Order: sequence, then structure tokens, then C-alpha cells
Amino acid sequence: MNKQKDSVNKIIEQNNQLREKLREENKKYYEQLLVYIRSAGLFYDDYEIENLLLQILQDIISAQEDGQSAEGFFGKSPQLAADELIHNLGKSSRKEILKLVGLVFGISSFFELLSALTSSDRGINLLVLIKLLVPHTLLTIHLSNTFAILVIAIMLIGSLILVFIRSKKDERMWWPFLPFIWILGLIGIASRLPMTESWMSSSDGKITAAVLTVFGFILFWGLTYLYLREKKE
Repeated sequence: MNKQKDSVNKIIEQNNQLREKLREENKKYYEQLLVYIRSAGLFYDDYEIENLLLQILQDIISAQEDGQSAEGFFGKSPQLAADELIHNLGKSSRKEILKLVGLVFGISSFFELLSALTSSDRGINLLVLIKLLVPHTLLTIHLSNTFAILVIAIMLIGSLILVFIRSKKDERMWWPFLPFIWILGLIGIASRLPMTESWMSSSDGKITAAVLTVFGFILFWGLTYLYLREKKE
């Protein structure tokens, strides 16, 4: 796994170096192509995608040396070219599909649980993704404030440790989640502490919680944008 990750990083580094050889118009076209292919390549292995991008870049450089533009070589629409190139990769990896499904399930479950812990309703649904299939009361447990605060604290610390570990593997895509997670968690803790519980239930408390939640969303999207722009470069 580490060898494959190293290979992917080497290809990305080589790609970044070769990209400097492109003329401005070709560079712009290639970067649009790169974004489309990486976005459409979620179900494919990273090595396949990065290797494809490197091959495309080498083709554009060769065409450029022959006096042909990237647009003339691949067509006017980078998105259509990306779709065709992705299609030529063949079937998507079952492993990558399962990984993405598991990731979506994990993130959904985490935020559902955290949201339940921060709400005024003290009930927590155990089977968050299938709760519509069975009676709600059969899946719900009720936690004391003390235990709920402990669960939230464990989730916050756990998320911080997990993001730190993943960032060491050059997966900084998880950092944007942290501010939103911590804001939700702190709202949950404040809504269950004896000295702030009443205020959090008041209009002012609810407005403050809503403003902080919106602020967390803005931070998430802002940090995600910065990460994607950095990755693009």
C-alpha cells in the first residue's frame, strides 16, 4: 500500500514538473482536464488516474512541440475529452467503489450521531441509516447529560487524532471537516452542561448555535476550496 502511495506521489511530482513546459493556453486546458478526470475518477485507483494524467500531459507536450494546441489535439471541450478518456480505462475498481460507499456510510453515521448528541431531543438512533425501516422507538436510546458529554468529547478527540494521522499520509482533505465537527461538538456540550443548558434552550442560545453552525459550514467549504486549489496546482 505504501509502495503504491509512493508511486502515485512520484507521478504527481513528475506531472507538476512537466506542466511547467506547457504554454499558457495549453496549461489552462490541461488543468481543466485534470480537474474533470480527478472528479470523475473517484471509482478508480489513484495510480490509474495519475498515470493517465501523466500520459495526457506527455501527449500535449509532444503535440505542442509539433505546433499543435491541446484543444486541437483533444477537442474543444475538456469535459468531453475527460469523459472519453475515463471511459477508456474500462470498469471501475470494485475495491474503490466499496471504499467510497464505506466512506459515505461512515461520514453520514458520524454526523448523524453528532447531530443527535447536539439536539434538544436526548434520544440517539442506533441504526442511523435504516431508521425509516423500523419503528423509531426500537432504535433509540437515551443518554444522561454526563455520559453524552463524554461521548462527544471522545468523538472530538478521536476526529482530531484521525485527521492528524491521515494528514501524515498526505491526505489533508480531512482537515476542512474539523472546524465543523468541533463547532457541533461544543454546541452539544454547551447544551448539556448545567450552567449553560438553560441558555442554550433559549432563543438567544438557539440563534447563537445556528450562527455558529453556518459559520462552520462556511469554514468547511472555504478550506475545501483552498485544498482543491492547492491539489490542482
